[in-house]
Amino acid sequence: MRVLKNMLIIGGASRNVGKTELVCGLVRRFGKEREIVSLKISGINPGNDPLHGTHGPVPEKFHLLRETSLEGIKDSSKMLLAGAAMAFYLRTRDEYLQEAMDHFFLQTRPDTVIICESIVLRKIITPGLFVLIRSDKEETMKRSLGEVLDLVDLTIVSDGKSFSPPPENIHLGNKGWYYNNSFTG
Repeated sequence: MRVLKNMLIIGGASRNVGKTELVCGLVRRFGKEREIVSLKISGINPGNDPLHGTHGPVPEKFHLLRETSLEGIKDSSKMLLAGAAMAFYLRTRDEYLQEAMDHFFLQTRPDTVIICESIVLRKIITPGLFVLIRSDKEETMKRSLGEVLDLVDLTIVSDGKSFSPPPENIHLGNKGWYYNNSFTG
């Protein structure tokens, strides 16, 4: 498993819990000091297009799109507007996730600071920090969460706009992402 302390992975226990809002807030906060690349990953599963919108034909393996739109409609566009140096949207089948990420890493430098919105990525990468956002209401958990639930470093409860504990306790240091003083690396 690849270890990337300069990567922060944010996943949601369900839809509409504020994942993109948190990503954008962290990009705004840290993007002034450091160049940050954002990445949103959506799995390709039968029946998922209504959940992720239409993004053209379903790719055989994966499709990586570098966002250029400043319309703020798609999540990756919102990340770019928040101040990401580059924003990407990756659609992939789970079995091609490693190959897709290898392709993504060709677009960045090894020391690039990355914030990624995904759950499945945690299966192949150990980030500096893996944050799970849960709804403050009863929710149906995503199936993919079960495989990585025991790997969560921090759980945040959200109503979609506000977060508890607050994201101000997430930090980016010289050695990577951490929560408060828990960084030991």
